[in-house]
This record gives sequence, structure tokens and C-alpha cells, in this order.
Amino acid sequence: MKLEPGESNLSPLIEDDKSVYSFLLNDIANAVFISGDRLVTTSLAKKYNTSITPIREALKQLQGEGLVTIAHNSGASVASFEYTSMRDTLEILHLLEPFLIEWFVDDHTEEDIIELERLMLLMETADNNTFKHLDTEFHWSMYKGHYNRKAVDLWKRKRLIMLAAHSSVQLKQSRIQQSIKEHRMIISALEKRDVKATLKIMQQHLASSGNYWSRYLE
Repeated sequence: MKLEPGESNLSPLIEDDKSVYSFLLNDIANAVFISGDRLVTTSLAKKYNTSITPIREALKQLQGEGLVTIAHNSGASVASFEYTSMRDTLEILHLLEPFLIEWFVDDHTEEDIIELERLMLLMETADNNTFKHLDTEFHWSMYKGHYNRKAVDLWKRKRLIMLAAHSSVQLKQSRIQQSIKEHRMIISALEKRDVKATLKIMQQHLASSGNYWSRYLE
């Protein structure tokens, strides 16, 4: 399967998932397709080098997640994101992240910390859109090895949905700097393998992030 527009922004969340659903969700998350854009099955089949059936199945799945609307006469299009569905997605992420990171505190390696530091250096000089994807990669690098694959897969899907909903939003510099500070605090607690401190900082990080996005979603 090929991915043309947005290929350079292929999310690390779908590197091991080559489904049409994941590629289409990635393109929505990267604003290749934005709210109101029509999603023509024949064009999508050509773009992703597949048949019509997987495209229809992916559109149905995305419709169920509130990212696509399908009308009888006009076909499929990227949805306008509703407050309630995005609020619910954000709340699910906030329930999952403490569970996923708690395991990482004891299980991480020195190489994991080096990778988190590398991502932090990139985030400090990244543009707005790149920052959002590096932020996702930062969290993904902590969660991807978790033994509960269903929880990991659910986090992946919900995180991509949030990226899609915010693909055209410009983060304020104050929010970026606050997020970087919180990430560095997380790394510091991880290095000490302090479960209690890591969970406390993560809850603070999720709360500040949730407050920021809730104001936007409203």
C-alpha cells in the first residue's frame, strides 16, 4: 500500500499497522483532508492502492468514531468535530495514560531515556505542527512496549483522533513551553524510577492539557 500526501508525516503510531483505516486516519490527522472535504471512494482506492471494499469499511469505522459523515446523496466527507465526541476521546486518553506509564517506570531502559531526551531536543525547536507529532511520539515511545496490547491499540486510535480534530489548530507558545517543562519533569521522575512522582506529574500534565483543549473544543 502506498501513501502519497502526508507520507513524510507518517505517524509512528501506524508504522506497524498498514490498514486503510490507519492511513486514512493519518491523513486526516495531518490535515491532508480537513473538515468538509469529500472522501471519494474511487479516489481513495487509487491513492492507497487498494480496492473499494476496504475503503468503504474504513469510512464506516471512521464514521462510528465521529471523524467522517456519510450522507445518502452526497457520499462521505470529513466531519466537523463535535464537542461531546472529542471530550469523550480526551477523557479516555486521560484514563489510559497513567495505566500505561506506570508499567514503563519500572520497565524502561537507559536507551528509552536517551530517546525521550532526543525527542525533547527536537520539540524545543520544532514548528507548531511538528511539535504536535513529536509530542505524540514522546508518549508513544513510553507506551508502545506495554504488555496490554488492547490498551495500547485503544490509546493509538484515540490519540490519532485527537490529532485529527486539532490538525488545523495552532498551539500557543505558552502551551508549548508548559508542555516541554512537564515532559522534562516526567523524564526526571522516570530516571529515579519514582512511580508516585511520575504518576503525579503525568496527572498534572494531563490536567493542563485537558484544560487547554477543553477551552478550544467548547
